[in-house]
Amino acid sequence: MPTPNEFWLCLHELARAVDAEGRTDEERRENILVSLSEMPAIARGQVLAELVELLTFLPDLYPHVVSSANNVHHKSGDGKTVA
Repeated sequence: MPTPNEFWLCLHELARAVDAEGRTDEERRENILVSLSEMPAIARGQVLAELVELLTFLPDLYPHVVSSANNVHHKSGDGKTVA
């Protein structure tokens, strides 16, 4: 069973992995595509299916995450609710 933070930890890891691919978006894109082209066909197919799944889900998730983050209240050390 995944931990409650697994999604967010994986998202963080993905952001770090993208960042590690290069200094600019163009360099990152080129490096990512080179590594994709070097994968066996079956792996490329799986990766593409997962990319489609993410790219169709994440845009829908984004406004909900922003709304939720804006509505979250945190307890301060003295028990008072602070935004």
